[in-house]
Amino acid sequence: MPGGPIFPYSVDLRTEGKLFDSVAVSGSRYDRGIGVMASLDGNAEVELRFLLPEIIPSGTCKLLLSAQANATSGVAKVNPSWALDAAEDIPGDSTLTAEGTSTITWSSGDAYAYKELAITLDGSESIGSGDERKRLVMKLTFETSSWTLAAVSTWMMPALIWE
Repeated sequence: MPGGPIFPYSVDLRTEGKLFDSVAVSGSRYDRGIGVMASLDGNAEVELRFLLPEIIPSGTCKLLLSAQANATSGVAKVNPSWALDAAEDIPGDSTLTAEGTSTITWSSGDAYAYKELAITLDGSESIGSGDERKRLVMKLTFETSSWTLAAVSTWMMPALIWE
């Protein structure tokens, strides 16, 4: 049975000037999220913490990212890396596993349309069930290499889902 969404309990915008609290406005609709500057001029990082349930839903764990921008062309790049921690672990000691860069492309007719990525978290560490509560420690890196989106983008709250 699919599960989620599970939203982060901690969000830290690590790259000042490139990331900010943002609201995408389309008509009378407002979506709050993580803002990324237009024409990103250097990598930008967000650190997230998710508290996982003791019983993990069946299916494949994915990071769900949704974004909006007032744009009709452009490319945005994001690379999640993550690790699992349990009680008594020191988060700074975790080695994060990168999932690789994913791309969202805006084209004609996409201004303020929801753009979505579902990235499978299949690194070397298993998210499978356990008998202890775990935290998923994640770093999202918005990558400037090949970033061509010239508008501010708003990334709604990232979520973990199981499909």
